[in-house]
Parts: sequence; C-alpha cells; structure tokens
Amino acid sequence: MKAQDQALLDLIEADYRSNHMYWIERRLNKHFERWFRYKTTVEIDDLLAERQISELQIEVFSYYNKMDYEPVTKLSPAAYEKWITTITMGWLTRKSVSCWSKIKMASASNGR
Repeated sequence: MKAQDQALLDLIEADYRSNHMYWIERRLNKHFERWFRYKTTVEIDDLLAERQISELQIEVFSYYNKMDYEPVTKLSPAAYEKWITTITMGWLTRKSVSCWSKIKMASASNGR
C-alpha cells in the first residue's frame, strides 16, 4: 500500500470513529433487523453469509458516495475496498459477539 493511501486511511479512520461510525452502524443495524426480524433461530453462518456481507459493503459504499466524503475519493481502489471490508467485518464481529452474549445471558436466566 502506498504511503499516501496509509495517511488517508489514518485520517478516514479517525473521522469514522468520531463522526461516521454512529450513522454507518445504524444503517447496518437496520439490515440486521430486517434479515432476522421473523426468524426464531439464527445461525452465525446466516450473519456471515456472502450475500449479507455484500449488502453491508454496498451500504457503506453508498454512505460515502452520498456524502461525497473527499478523503475516500483520493484512495486507490484497493485501499478503498480494504477500508470498506474493515468497517463491515468489524461491525459483523461486534454484532456476532453481542448476539452470543445475549444468548448466553438468556440461557443463564432460563437455567435458574
């Protein structure tokens, strides 16, 4: 990766954590709720399915395209793709951990 891309990614990540994360993750959460609204059982594989990951990546791309956020327009295509994947996989990991911890808490309370 070029030094310019790395400098831009550092700036973009700082902006993401302070300004964009809330809005992007809200949009991703809406997808999550829509996918699993009517299911009574969910496999982690359902959350990590290729179609779901692709939908989430498209959602993040559209967020940045709509807001015309200049630093991402200066990234190389490979660096941009890497950034979108980083956001998506980070959210999926946190969501998976959150779901499993809720399941464990529910199991513990049902066991009492």
